[in-house]
Amino acid sequence: MTKLESILGLAFGVLLGSTSLVALNAVGALLYSISVDEPASAPKATAEAAPSQNASDSAPAPAEAQIAALDPEAGAKVFKKCAACHTADQGGAARTGPNLWNIVARPVASAAGFSYSEAMQGQANEVWSPERLDQYLTKPKEMVPGTSMAFAGLSKAADRHNLIAWLAAQSDAPIAPGDLPFAQSDAASSEAPAATEAPAPETPEIAQTPFTNPPAPSAEQQAEIAARVAALEAEVEGLSYDEARYHPIHFPPRIETTSNAECLVCHQEITDAKPREESPAGVKAETSLAWYQTLDTYTGPQADLHWRHLQSDFAQEVMNLQCNFCHRGNDPREESPDMMPGRPFLSASASPEFTNRKMVNPETTCLRCHGAMPDPVEIMGLGGAWHEVRGDMEDPTDPATANGCLSCHNELFRTNRHNVSYLNAANIEALAQEVSSDTCYGCHGGRAWYRISYPYARHPWPGMDPEIPAWATDRPTASDEKYRLPETAE
Repeated sequence: MTKLESILGLAFGVLLGSTSLVALNAVGALLYSISVDEPASAPKATAEAAPSQNASDSAPAPAEAQIAALDPEAGAKVFKKCAACHTADQGGAARTGPNLWNIVARPVASAAGFSYSEAMQGQANEVWSPERLDQYLTKPKEMVPGTSMAFAGLSKAADRHNLIAWLAAQSDAPIAPGDLPFAQSDAASSEAPAATEAPAPETPEIAQTPFTNPPAPSAEQQAEIAARVAALEAEVEGLSYDEARYHPIHFPPRIETTSNAECLVCHQEITDAKPREESPAGVKAETSLAWYQTLDTYTGPQADLHWRHLQSDFAQEVMNLQCNFCHRGNDPREESPDMMPGRPFLSASASPEFTNRKMVNPETTCLRCHGAMPDPVEIMGLGGAWHEVRGDMEDPTDPATANGCLSCHNELFRTNRHNVSYLNAANIEALAQEVSSDTCYGCHGGRAWYRISYPYARHPWPGMDPEIPAWATDRPTASDEKYRLPETAE
């Protein structure tokens, strides 16, 4: 019995020992599993982490991540938005902005020979560190109120940082992308966002509208116009002067669709009109210079307004004006839109077809092209009226800056424009690029009628600042529907 108890005791001891080893092994495995799978939010004080094949495949070394996050070549493309006003090559000339060689780590307002605004001079004790450039490029006017830099800013951090990385290389002492202070944060932001952090909403992309000329009349439309002209020619043969004055062609609704050819059945003389050789005040045309004769786009002696807008070579290239664009009525009774035949007295709209004692309403015709901006100095940060400062933005020997208007309006601001039925938008852009800035200045500067501001529509353009400036709060965002081209009418 004693022997049997000894054997059973030995067997139980072996079994108990084996069970204990299994239990210890299980507990050890559990602890090891917890150590390996512990979330990153609870860091462990270990000297080195266990190797992980997945981690080595997906996460570059810190220096590699920094360099991969910044793309100086992409920054060079972003700089095209700055090149209208700045050069960045060594010894490059100043334009409306200073040369940017050595800009990173350069003292503010320190470019030799450049005339800085008072607002920028007030920060001359600061340095253009990468962080400061990043802040300034986000919203220049917010960081430096009163700066003459008209650029609205770069809303995307990647664009700003890539640009700064490129500028940092344009230097006597280039700074590598990985050495910039925001390089690591850009590397982190290029990874997937944390589950608890919602991605920032993106600004909707705005497409650049192709510049388009209005479609030419179809063969059917030409045939219809020819038939109407023939009928009108036959009709006016027996009309008295007063009957002709009250002819339906002069009033809505027929005036809306009347062609130039129909108007010229009776008004052909306007194509032959010449300016007076001498004004009532005794000023001789041959010894005076009209404003349009100072433009590169106009050659020859003084000419009649109708000829300049309808028949000159330049007008036929850039304009598609019809007689009824300007002339909307011909009521001889006070020539007032409130006394139009066929509609109730005093029922003209707030923007009538024409104004009292005029057959044309300059507010909705002339000013569509010749209206002044509310305050070009403040709006565009020019530092003066355009005719005074444009010489600083133009270099006739350099095709890239020969047209000072396109310094900003080629790729930066208001690049969706002119696509209306009364202009040849594609021709305007081609001539502006190839001929002269007077293609733009002749309308938008050379002749700002009455110095009255016109509420031009602000068609959204790529890169447009979503913040609406105070002067544009009530501006329409599309052209009048009656002047929109077919493909842009909806």
